[in-house]
Amino acid sequence: MAKPKTIVFQGEPGANSHIACAEVYPRLKAVPCATFEDALNAVSAGEADLGMIPIENSLAAGSPTSIC
Repeated sequence: MAKPKTIVFQGEPGANSHIACAEVYPRLKAVPCATFEDALNAVSAGEADLGMIPIENSLAAGSPTSIC
């Protein structure tokens, strides 16, 4: 059986990013990461198929990590 495709996000299960992953990619397995850097590294290393990173957080201001 093929390994399920995954999407990583920064945060805890149930966080806004997790909800966004489930709504946009309902067939992918959402995997939490402790930091934005961990999520981006997981995609770069091929450990995850996709990553969802917010560009703005209306509760805590802008995201602190530059992805450029």
